Amino acid sequence: MLISNYLRLIKIPVSIMKTKLIWTFLLCLVITMGLMAQEQKKVTICWDVSHSMHDRDLEKEFYFLDAYFKTVQNAAVTLLPFSNEIVSKDQFTVKNADWSAVKSKLQTFQYDGATSYTSLGDYAGSGAVLLFTDGKQNLDSSSPSFEGELYIINSKKDFDRASLNLLSIVNNGNLINLTEKKTNTNSDAHEVTYSGTIYGGAAGLAAVDVFVKEDPDNKVSTDNQGSFQIDAPQGSTLVIAYGNRITEHVLDEVKNLDFSISDGEIQLQEVVVTEVGEEQPEEITTAYGKENKDKIGYAVQSIGEDQIPDAATTANTAVQGKFSGVSLGQNDDLSQTKMRPSNSILGNNYSLIVVDGVPMERSNSFTGEIAGTGFIDPRNIAEVTVLKGLAATNRYGSMGANGVLMITTKTAIVDGPRGQKKDLARLTNNVYDSKLKVNKKSLVTPYLKELKNGKSVQEAYDLYLNQRAKYWDTPEYLVDVASFFYSSDKGLGNRILSNTLEKPTPGYEELRGTYLKSMEVGNPELALVAANKMITDFPNKIQPYLDVAKAQEKIGNHQLASNLYHAILDGSANPKVNFLGLEKLVGTDLRNLVNQERKHLDISKVSSAYQNNLTYNARLVLEWNNTDAEFVVQFVNPQKRFFNWEHTVASDRKRIMDEIQHGFGSEQFEIVGPETVGDWILNVTYLGNRTSGNKIPTFLKCTVQYNFGKANQYSEEFLVRLQDNGDEQQLAKFAVQ
Repeated sequence: MLISNYLRLIKIPVSIMKTKLIWTFLLCLVITMGLMAQEQKKVTICWDVSHSMHDRDLEKEFYFLDAYFKTVQNAAVTLLPFSNEIVSKDQFTVKNADWSAVKSKLQTFQYDGATSYTSLGDYAGSGAVLLFTDGKQNLDSSSPSFEGELYIINSKKDFDRASLNLLSIVNNGNLINLTEKKTNTNSDAHEVTYSGTIYGGAAGLAAVDVFVKEDPDNKVSTDNQGSFQIDAPQGSTLVIAYGNRITEHVLDEVKNLDFSISDGEIQLQEVVVTEVGEEQPEEITTAYGKENKDKIGYAVQSIGEDQIPDAATTANTAVQGKFSGVSLGQNDDLSQTKMRPSNSILGNNYSLIVVDGVPMERSNSFTGEIAGTGFIDPRNIAEVTVLKGLAATNRYGSMGANGVLMITTKTAIVDGPRGQKKDLARLTNNVYDSKLKVNKKSLVTPYLKELKNGKSVQEAYDLYLNQRAKYWDTPEYLVDVASFFYSSDKGLGNRILSNTLEKPTPGYEELRGTYLKSMEVGNPELALVAANKMITDFPNKIQPYLDVAKAQEKIGNHQLASNLYHAILDGSANPKVNFLGLEKLVGTDLRNLVNQERKHLDISKVSSAYQNNLTYNARLVLEWNNTDAEFVVQFVNPQKRFFNWEHTVASDRKRIMDEIQHGFGSEQFEIVGPETVGDWILNVTYLGNRTSGNKIPTFLKCTVQYNFGKANQYSEEFLVRLQDNGDEQQLAKFAVQ
């Protein structure tokens, strides 16, 4: 009967079937067809083992796989467990619907790390792809393209439907939700017609999909003008899907929606909901653009007597307009000189005036008291030098925090040092005792002591998995444990550190600690995600905007970094906040980036003030995650002289208040001059948190940028965790060439 069926199939007349040769042919054909029926199908199982999947419904997922392999009885299975990266790649053979070996392997996985789909498309290959995930991709927002037919399977009630729906749309795949589908039972919700327009991207706007998250079947696409209309209940969530980017917005009474898509990167930048006639908030006038167009260079600058106008009658007219970043009002006294950016927007912003090595009485911008300098004869000035940053504080301590204007008179040059008054501004008793023992004890916590009992990396990792739930809400836990593993297994360190993104509401200090650690270990991709989440969750803090730009620069996205640096300086990064506290750092970073990558950047929008080059022997950048922390950093120079930079309420209350109000925690110091060549040591003394009862820990990072601004610039990073009050640690030790 079987042979007759094949005869009809291949249309061979029965009359020619009488020869032995034909019967032999048919027998071979039957065997071949049988083998074809048993041919293995290529199947890739992408199995999400991130931390958020620890409560998955294995019973439902296994039921699905059992039904699948009863249909596809023979398969060559590739198993790809993944979290922040592909964990492993295993091969299995399924015969006669027996997938028990695959099932056994799936039952062994531990769930740890954040979630990324980035590499799945490359590893999956052809054939069917079964992607088991909850859609909570937090390391990026990529929607990989799969060569084979895609099935997305979710078993969790708490899942990201919009993300999975987008991934399904991009791959023309199938979304299978194994949980009970919920329906909208809100009888009070009434449907409203929402009109919208999507700007940007030029061609291809008609490809933008708009749908309601709670009802994915309610979907429209934009026309060739980028416009769309959709009917949806108030309170539902509108999802915009463009390429592999998505964004969400809760619909309210506003019926006119404007969205924008950035050019080039095809990345949705922001959603702006406006009503007709609504005006944007008026921008607060700061030092950007209007008042101060020239940005400070922070290098030592000098002028000689030949550059002082002959008509100068006062010292202020002698130096007015001669130095970039130095401002002095037309009718102001020389003692009212300001060097941008000032140390505090509320404290005394006036610089220190030093004449022939003797500091003058300082005017006070906060109280309004003016100390006159009319006694200085401009015709007797031989040289004026401006010192900023470390060049000023290394010589004059905290008195030079707002810069120093050094005046050398012709009389002093002729007379020499005879009868010179004592320089009261110079630091005294600041010789560093090289025998001083700085505490280098390792960090001790109950969980780290437990991990040290592991006899191997795997044993220590198993201990971590068992203790993790107990310490999950301890803000410093993941950074501490990741640091423990980094020395022996960088992959495990990255996976553990990425768990911060798996938390529903991580705190700002925890996210910034993750950022600082990621940058220190050379993982700017994770640092970028942490910084972006800080902006999303804490948009009024200014530090994360700079963090995003620095992470983009470290990754190699120089144009994106340049654009963001520029946006911070002109305030457009967020018009609702004041970026003044970052002006010094951002200006230096932008100027350096422009001069390092000029050939590869579009700098048409960059002010000419940032296109000149600055070079230092080295630049130091200190960054910390906790603005409430008090600490003292001791700088020891090659001559074994030291000075202290204090981050305390007692020394600079206004700065601390500025940091807390605006949300920034960083400072830079410039190392310039021949006397700075040699060995440097940075020590830190921790004084605890300012607020009583605040137990948030502090991570302090020092970045040393050697040969800053030069072609051979390179950097080194150091990070310490400040633990007990009064503890002294060595933050960094390095050599300046």
